[in-house]
Order: sequence, then structure tokens, then C-alpha cells
Amino acid sequence: MQEALKALFEEQVEFRLEDGTSAENVFIGETEFLPVEVLRADESAYRYEFNRWLFEDWLPEMSERRDQILALHGNGRRFADLCAATTRQQVIPLIGSGMSVPSGLPTWSDLLRNIRHSTKVAETTLEGLLRAAAFEEAADLLAAATNKNRLNELVDHGLRIDDAALIYGPIRLLPAIFPNLVLTTNLDNVLEQYYRRCGTGFDYVLAGQELARYRQLKTPTARFLLKLHGDRGQAVGRVLHTKEYDAAYAAGSTTREELTLLYRNNNILFVGSSLGPDRTVRLIAEVARNDESMPKHYAFLPLPDSNESCIERENFLTERGIYAIWYDGSHDEAIAALFAGLLDVTKAGRGATQT
Repeated sequence: MQEALKALFEEQVEFRLEDGTSAENVFIGETEFLPVEVLRADESAYRYEFNRWLFEDWLPEMSERRDQILALHGNGRRFADLCAATTRQQVIPLIGSGMSVPSGLPTWSDLLRNIRHSTKVAETTLEGLLRAAAFEEAADLLAAATNKNRLNELVDHGLRIDDAALIYGPIRLLPAIFPNLVLTTNLDNVLEQYYRRCGTGFDYVLAGQELARYRQLKTPTARFLLKLHGDRGQAVGRVLHTKEYDAAYAAGSTTREELTLLYRNNNILFVGSSLGPDRTVRLIAEVARNDESMPKHYAFLPLPDSNESCIERENFLTERGIYAIWYDGSHDEAIAALFAGLLDVTKAGRGATQT
């Protein structure tokens, strides 16, 4: 569990000089050393400094920020319910593109904007579709304006992380909280890269039609990443434009059947998703209408600007069985603070792991 926190700790390690000032690195002769490299050489010193940072700095800071968030709009009891479900190991995170943004990857809208630069599609035309949340139609337009091979390359290159050390943001806390099963609508490779870096790599990464293998392969200890809309590097099974969405969510399709079962049997936590009129939300609305016993689902979402907007948003989400835990301020800071709260309950449930 601690491995997922070490990257956060190591980012803030610095040399402190005798006069109290800090230095990024030091030289012995002409050899340069980073502070964290020096600290890693002394295991007991590393453990001491890590625990001091964790218990005296990071956890208190996260707790203070979380208290501010939970004071908003009735969040407290919803978060308590989410923590209780997490302790029962009933919660499965569903990760959207907003969680990959701190690592330099684009949101879905920005990916489409980037692809447009390689087409003759007018910027005003694309922006009109994005404002209307017509993302599938926008992807259709771009796909028609380029060839299949070029589109595949643009998606692959635009959503690829080559170095796990370049992954940033609260997504780095996920391996400590949810080590065994993660869902994502993302096509990128951030999750598989970072879980591997933490020493908790997935045993199975199932995308597209491969999702049907999940229930056959599932064991109490196997680790799974289920990529609901496929993978950036595999055109087959990837979900990008309307025909691909229609196939993925058609009656009897693998994605529809597997996601329906997950909705009906688990508490889903949406993070990094806008939860607008997209296919995953439409499907959960159908499940909610047909199954009054569907478990509650949760989402971390930015607090709307006005009370009227908040009421409208609450009605939209709760009708679909989704209960928002609203946050203000920085997205990354807020998600980290909420994740830290879930980390507390998972650590209590599993027993603290030594560094």
C-alpha cells in the first residue's frame, strides 16, 4: 500500500543546507546526486522521513482539506456511506479522462480538438458540436475528414504515456485504495503503467470484446483493468465514433452486458468523468429504471455555480442512482483529499502495511 504514496513523498524531498536554504541537488566531484537518491541509500533514514512526512504533513493536510469538502452540500453522510461500502470492498472506481490530464494527456474534447488540426474541418464546426456535447458526432466528422490509418495514429500517439515517472495527480493513489479491479472509459495507458510502477501491475487488462473473459478469469486475488471502450493502440474494439458506440452498447453486446452486471452488483465510484448525456450514463439510467435494488453509485464532481444549477444536477444524477460528493477549488487537490479518506478506511480494513 505504501508504494503508491512513495512517489508523492519523493517529489518533495530536497537538500536543506546549513543556513536553512534548500538545494535541488549536490555534486561530489563532477557527479551529480538527487536528494532522493541519497535518501534511498539509507533504508532506516528513508523509512523515518517517509513516516514523518506521511503522518505529520500529508495526512493532516489532506484531512483539513477533506473536512472543508465534506461541509459542502450534505457531502458528509454521502461520503460516510461511500467509506462504509469501500470497507466492505463493494466499491469499484470508474476512471474518466479528467484523471489523466495532470499527466499531460488531453480530455476527450481536447483530443478531438487535437485531431482536428490534421483535418480540414473548421474549428467553429467542431466547437459547435462540443458545446452541444455531441461528442460522437464530432468524432464521426473527424473520422470522415481523414483516413483510418492516420486517425489510428493520432489516437495512439495522443493518448500514450511512455514513462510512468511522468504520471502525476491523484490517480497515483488508486493502487493503494483499489488494488484489484478498476474500470475505465479511457483509451490511454496511464493506469496500467502506474500500477506496474507501484509493483501492483494488473494480471489482466481486458479491452473491448475481451471484457467477456472477466467473469471466467476472476479470482479473489487476480488484478483486473477493464477498459470499457477499448485501447488506444488497438483499432479493433476501440470505441470512438457513433457506429462503434452503437455496436458497443447494442442489446446483447459484451460491453453492455458486463457493465450492466457491474452496475447491478457493486457501488461504482465515478472519478474524472463529466457524467453528461453519454452512453455509460444512459445505460445506468436504464438499469436504475429496471432494477429498484440497484446499489447506490457515487461521483466526485465540481460543485455547480448556483443553487439552481445544483438542484438540476442533483435531480439528473439521483434519478440515475448516482450520488455526487461535490468539491470546490482545485480538482486534483480535492480528489487527493477524498482519496486519502478512502485510503484511511481501506488501511483500517486490511491492516496497516509496513514501509
